[in-house]
Amino acid sequence: MPPRLDATAHARGDLHHVVVVGAGFGGLEVVKGLAGAPVAVTFVDRRNHHLFQPLLYQVATASLATSEIAWPIRALLRDRPEVTTM
Repeated sequence: MPPRLDATAHARGDLHHVVVVGAGFGGLEVVKGLAGAPVAVTFVDRRNHHLFQPLLYQVATASLATSEIAWPIRALLRDRPEVTTM
């Protein structure tokens, strides 16, 4: 069982720091896989949302709303206090 995360552990330098660049499927899976690991994670993407592009044509034809295929990254990771999004 991995050690529990301490809110001050990162400030003391006890945690490794992982930087994930890109909020695509790969980046989200890496962050998901690090759940519970004793690491601090910084998630960097130039956009503030994850876009499921295969359904983009349905937004263009008004079959779906944009909110149904694009999700804010911070909302996806809101229950992960060890993850910082930029």
